Amino acid sequence: MLFELLRIVLGSIYVLFLPGFVWSYVFFKKGEIDEMERIALSFGLSIALVPLVVFWLNWLFKVRINLVNIVLIIAVITFFPLIYLKIRKK
Repeated sequence: MLFELLRIVLGSIYVLFLPGFVWSYVFFKKGEIDEMERIALSFGLSIALVPLVVFWLNWLFKVRINLVNIVLIIAVITFFPLIYLKIRKK
């Protein structure tokens, strides 16, 4: 019961919040928008970005839609902006 609740909460954050939060720092520098706007924008960006990338990869490259591939795709679309932000900071 506790494990399922934890899985739902962490999975929702991973899918519905984290990719958009990282991308919001690519589009808006720190201080350009306040934190509540960034949080709301993060949900919107994640809801738009994750399904588009998953379905685009499935259609173009025939990447199967399963748990492992989705986790890896979300990790990649979250990791690349972090690299960009690290390079931009230098």
